[in-house]
Order: sequence, then structure tokens, then C-alpha cells
Amino acid sequence: MSQTKVILNSANDLLLLGDAIRSVPLKDIAQASLKGLRRQESDLDLYAFLFTDAIHRFEPQEFELEISCTILPELVCFLEKIQSELQSNALSFFFVENITILLKLADVLQKLVEYLAERAEQCQLLRSIVIFPEYLLRCYTIVRKNYVTMAQEAEGMEAMKSLYAACKKLLVAFLELLYPREACPGRGSYFRAMDHDEEYDYLEKVCTLLASVANEISPIDSLLASDVWKTVVKLCTEHVDQLIARRRTACIGEIVSILNSGINASLLDLRAKNEPTKQSTITLKLNAFFLRVVLKLLSLVKQHIDVSVYTPIISTVLEVKACLHTKTLCTELAAGVEQYLHIGYMAIVENSFRTEAFAKAFSQYECRTAQEIHSYYTLTMHIVTQIVTNANDSALLSLYCIRANLLQRVCVLLKRSDSLLFETPSLYKQLVVHCSALVLVGVRLKDRAAQKTIEETLVRMILHEEHYHTALLGIDLWSVFVRYHSPKLMHNYLLFWKAVNDRYSIFTTRPTQVYVRQLLRNLFVFLPVAHKERLLDAFPIGDSKNDRLWAAVSPLPNEIDEGRRRQFTAGLEKRLIQCMKTLQLTPGNVKVFYETLGLFSIAGATTKLVDPSVKSFWNAALNWDVIMKTTPTSCIFDCLARSATVSSANSMLSIKNAPSIGDARPFIKYQVGKLLLKADSLTDVSNWLEVLLRDNSAFVKAFSFHLLSKLKDNHSPSVLQLLNKQPHLQSQLARWHSNASVKLPTIKPRANGTITSVAHRCARKVDRTRDGQSTGGLTQAISNQIDELFPDDDDDLDDVDMFADNSSQTKKRKFEPTSSEQRGGEGEVPVTKCLRDLQSATDQLERLVPSANQRLQSSQKGQLKRIIAALTKVLDS
Repeated sequence: MSQTKVILNSANDLLLLGDAIRSVPLKDIAQASLKGLRRQESDLDLYAFLFTDAIHRFEPQEFELEISCTILPELVCFLEKIQSELQSNALSFFFVENITILLKLADVLQKLVEYLAERAEQCQLLRSIVIFPEYLLRCYTIVRKNYVTMAQEAEGMEAMKSLYAACKKLLVAFLELLYPREACPGRGSYFRAMDHDEEYDYLEKVCTLLASVANEISPIDSLLASDVWKTVVKLCTEHVDQLIARRRTACIGEIVSILNSGINASLLDLRAKNEPTKQSTITLKLNAFFLRVVLKLLSLVKQHIDVSVYTPIISTVLEVKACLHTKTLCTELAAGVEQYLHIGYMAIVENSFRTEAFAKAFSQYECRTAQEIHSYYTLTMHIVTQIVTNANDSALLSLYCIRANLLQRVCVLLKRSDSLLFETPSLYKQLVVHCSALVLVGVRLKDRAAQKTIEETLVRMILHEEHYHTALLGIDLWSVFVRYHSPKLMHNYLLFWKAVNDRYSIFTTRPTQVYVRQLLRNLFVFLPVAHKERLLDAFPIGDSKNDRLWAAVSPLPNEIDEGRRRQFTAGLEKRLIQCMKTLQLTPGNVKVFYETLGLFSIAGATTKLVDPSVKSFWNAALNWDVIMKTTPTSCIFDCLARSATVSSANSMLSIKNAPSIGDARPFIKYQVGKLLLKADSLTDVSNWLEVLLRDNSAFVKAFSFHLLSKLKDNHSPSVLQLLNKQPHLQSQLARWHSNASVKLPTIKPRANGTITSVAHRCARKVDRTRDGQSTGGLTQAISNQIDELFPDDDDDLDDVDMFADNSSQTKKRKFEPTSSEQRGGEGEVPVTKCLRDLQSATDQLERLVPSANQRLQSSQKGQLKRIIAALTKVLDS
């Protein structure tokens, strides 16, 4: 008997067929259904018929292939349409009606998930299961976004509660389908025996959609959200090996990003409310659980995560640190953020910082605000601490010193950190210590590429950045960097920077040129004495080509042999006398004039040893009126302030020159003001002060009152006479004193110093009574520790191979950033006690040295020489 052919005119015809639908080809059913859905013919009834009735009349896999793959994407579009209508205020009148449609769909999907569960052991219908998280995500989003707005609408609220209950029931059933709590015999998760990439597509889509679902329900039902995440973790753990083998780990990274975005959103919500409620505690605890999930997922595919996954994680870490640093949260909430978020995120950092992706993301992270930069520095210092702790891990050192180049990233951020470093003085000290540690462990790699990368970064900090803090950090890091190497290599570094410095004039004051001179001075200070004397031979003072070197590094330190220093001074005197004779013969010789200024810069205050005829240079017929009004001539005042005698200064401070200062630049006025302090008591400085006190520049006026106060304290007759003649100045000075509530430290130029705006930080003495927050104190403390642990051996000039294993000569040390602060708080030790301790130590040393097998080593001899030199200096004072 032949079967009757069924003709389908519309989708509604399907609803009337009943059991006769078995005779209709699945392709025809799919075409009729698709046509009816697009014409909006009985949407709900058609979905219900297909997935609660017709599905039972066909073989599961055939039905899925022909019907589900065609119709379920249409259902997703239908859900998006409903969601869009619910989010539109214009269609809010139909809110309850749309919720009712979603409830009916929930009933259809509930029966569908039960159907899939019944056949779970026989077959996997992977194409069908994606619809469940698609539906749940949209429904939970609707509930979350409309819960507050519908609070006053009884009917709308009741509809949403019903929808939430239906979604919860469906979600629990779906989770049970994916991964049964009580595993059925013979099967684990729903995804099993997957052999094709298409099957992994469905696994990835289900996991990422469930992650978004969990984010949506976290504020509503924390327990249910945790169940969702447990299922996601189980699925990822079970299939991680296959995902890695197929290079499909991107989905895990996407899941981590979704989870992190949810944690970040809840953090922002907590910051906005800033209320230590029970709900906030629950949220923080839930986020702590989420962070453990993130840690687990990252651990599964640690080496296969993309850089883009770590960038938002780093952003949230910095956000958490900023919350704690700024102290904007109330105490209870801050404690919770520290306990549940900060600790969790730092565990993720410590688990991930060894990976290439994290290092790359961290070194490329773009900070947006000053607080974020501060947090970045804090995290950088934490990572450096971990690097130092694992200093034997060459792969880790190579990662952060070569490929990621963390030091370079710090330098980039320094240009945006001026206000931050001024507001937090201790921050620079911490950066110096940790960046120094990073440089030194990088050198320990014994790798030429690492050495080159470090050198390029340090050179770039000095030459390519006219930024104060960048160059200052570069100078400090160079001071540490060179002390790790052999004297020969340090000598070569000095020659390199000498070649750079030779490109600049002695009198240029551009920041880069000043930084180069200061760095050259530091390198000279650290050289052993024998190498310093070699420089005297290689670059004699008699050759004018070497003036730029000696202008940068002079005066010569006392550790150089006195005969060599006298020879140097004699050569300097000889050239100065020759220049003076030339100037007398050809007064307009500009080249010789500036050569003479350069020689005065080298000589500094040692000009008191120079032939008296040279002193007439400052008393020559110089046109001070023109000098004061000409921009490039500030170097003349600088040389005069550094090296001129009192009588020479008095010659310039003649009363006839005073009116000229009114038209000079503020910097020239400042330099003249410093000369006023050097003038003797017989010089009339009142005319100069009168002009400066009337200046319109706030800086010049403030500095003028400072001068007036100093000269008054020095009982200068002309100043006292000026105050008696103009009593209003006395009252203005009193007001100035009362308003000067912030006392800035006086900037004292280094004795016999070179022309530089950066104080030499490695050679100066540490004031133990000052606050431990001083930046220079920290640098000196580091230098002191290096001297104590690895004293420079002036007698040992052999090169040290820094790349040789177990080199006993290579200088190494560890950094103790708190030691200088701890020592800084100690009071002065009485002289008597010092002498008593010194006598005791001397007696003990005298007993030990002559004994057998107790000979002094070369380094000990060098240390002893320095002690004797220091004691001799104290005795002569």
C-alpha cells in the first residue's frame, strides 16, 4: 500500500499532522518551519511542537542534523529580539507579555534538556546544547538589569520572579546534563569521545557562554554561580590536554577574561557604595572563590595563554592596589579587599610572572592615571623581588632583562611620574634599590645579549631623555652597574662617556649634557687610584683637547698622590698664565677668553694656588653691563662664583654696575645674588639689593629677601644702613619670615665643584641625623654597603672576567633598602666612646697581624689605608 504524500502549505500545517509527521521528510519539515518562523507564523507553538513532540518521532541524530541545526539559530535571533524589546523604554508596556513568552520558551527548553538527558548515554547531541546557555544568558541579563526598575511594578516583579525560578530550574538541569554530580556508570561529562574540531567548537561555546551566565547571576545567587564555575572548571580540566594538542586554548583565556571582568565590575560597585555591609562581605568572599577559579584555569594552560588575557588582569590588580593605597575605602571594606582580592590577585601574579605572555603584557601595559602608575611601580618592585629570590633561574632573568626589558618600561613611565615622585619621596628610593637589583641580577646572566640590553637601556636614559627623574635614575643605576664590573671595564665605560662628553662645550647647560658630565664624574670617583693616575698620563692637562674631561671630573681627589696633584696644578697654572699673556696681547681673542674660563672651571677654588697675575683676569676691563644683558654669558658668572677671589667679586660688584642688573634674566640675577653673599663687609651691596628687591619676578623677589636676611644676620654694614634708611624693608622682611612656613633645604654647591645642576650623590657624606627618606641618603647607603662588602682594591689592577664561573674577584652584593633608614635614626656617638672603641680594635688588630697565617690581603690593606687617611683628616681638622 503506497503512502499518501503530505503537502505542507505553511508551518501551521505541521501542527495539525500529529503522528502523520513521521511520513514527512525532515528536510521538508525544516523548510516549512524556517519559512513560517521568518513570516512570524505561530513562533511559540512551532518551537513547542518541534522540540517537545516531533523530536520524539525521529532518530535523535538525524533530527538534530536536519531540524536543530536549522531552527535553533532562529530561536537565538528570536531571543535577541525579545531582549532588545525589553531593554527599550518605548516598548516597556509589553514587558510582562515578553516575560510570558520567555516563560513558555523555558518550558520548551526544560523538556528538551530532559530529552537530552534521557539519551545522554546513547548519543551526544552537541549541536543542540548550545541553545541552553544562549537562552539563560539573555534571561539572566534581563532579570539583573530590570530588577531595580520593576521593584514598584507588582505584576512585572512577579513575572521576573517566575522567570528567574524557571531559569534556575533549567540551569540546574543543564549543569547536571553537562557534568552529573553523581557520575552515571560509563560516562563522565556530556562531552566525551570527541574526534572532530566541530565538536570542540561546541565545547568552547558552551564554556564561554556559561562563564557569562555565571557573571550575570553572581550578584543574584552566589551559590548557583559557584556551581556554574565548578562545572566550567571540570569541563576545561577534563579536556585541557586535547585543547592544548589542537592549539585551541584561546577559549580558556576568554573564560578568564570574562571572569576577571565580573570581579572588576563588582570591585567598582564596592568602591562606589563604600559600605561594609553583609552583602559586600559575601561579594568579596565570592570573588575570592572566583580568583581561585582563575588561578586554576591559568595553571591548566599557563604557557599557552595569550598576552591579551593578562592585560585586563594586570589592570584589575593595579585597580585593587590603588584602592588600598589611596585609602578611599572605609577600614572594614579595605580589610576585606586586602584579604579576599589583593591576596588572590597576587597569587595569580606569582603563578604567572614566569610566563612569556605575562611578562610581555606587563612590560607593554599602558598606565592611564598617576595612581595606576604608582600601583605599577609597586607591582614592579614585587616582581623584581621575586626575580632576585630566583636569581639562579637564567630563563626568568633573560625574560625580564632581555625580551620584556622591564627596566625600559619603568623609564618610559618616569616621564609621567614627576608629581608622584615629589609627593612620595620614598618611592624614588625604592625604585633605585629595585632597579639596581634588576640590573645586577641581569649582569649575573653572564650573557652578552643581556649585557648589551642593559647597557643600551642605561645609555638611553642619559642621552635620549631630557627628563630629570629618568636621567637621575640612570645616573644612579650606572653608579651601581659599573661597581659590579672589573676596573678595566669601568675604565672603558669612562672612556665611552668621555667621548660623548667631548662633543659638548664646557659651558653648555642643556640637561642631557649636564647629566653626561655628572655621570662621567661618578665613574671617575669609582675608579681605583691607579686608573685615575693612568688617566692623568693619558690625557694631560697641558693639552686643551682634554679640558672637557677635567672640567667634568675635577677637582682631583686626595687619594691621588700629592706629587701628581701638584704636577696637575702646575700644568694648569702654566696654561692660565699663558692665556693671560695672550689676552693682554690680543684682548679680543674670544677663543682664548673661553679657554681661560674653561681652565677656571677646572681649577675651581684651587685658584688660590695660582700665580697672582692670573687673578687680574676678573679685574680686567670687562663690560659687565653687556655681560648681564647677554643670554649666553651666564657661564662667566658661574666661573666667577666658583673660582674667583673676594677681591675679584668686589670688582664686579662695583656700584656703577648695579643698575644693569635690572634688565638681566632671572638666572643672572640669582647668580649675582650668590656673589653678594661672597662680598666682604667693606663692599656696598645695598644698591644691588635695592634693585633686586624691586624686581617683578616672584622668584627673584623671594630670593632677594633671603639675601637681605642672610646679610643682616652677617651684620653687613651696608645692609644695616639700608634697613635703617628704609624701615619698611624691616617690616616686609618680618612678614616674609612669617609667610615662609615651608623651609626648603639650602642648595650648597660642591666645594671646588664642576658646572653641573645635579648634585654628586655617590661621593658626599651621609647626614645620619636627616630623615631616612632622603634620596641621596639611600644612594650613599647602597654605596656604603658596597664599600663594606667589596672594597675597591687600589693595588689590584688585573681585569676580572665577569663571565667566568666562580670568579672570586667579581664584586657582588645584596640590597637592604631598610638598612639606611634604620641607621639613619641613630644619634651621634660621643667622641670619647669612638676613641675607646678605636683603640680596642687597633690593639686587637696589632695582636692578630704578626701571628702566623694572619697576613693582610690586598683588599684589607686598601681598606686600612682609607681608615688611616680618614683618621689623619680628623686629626688635622
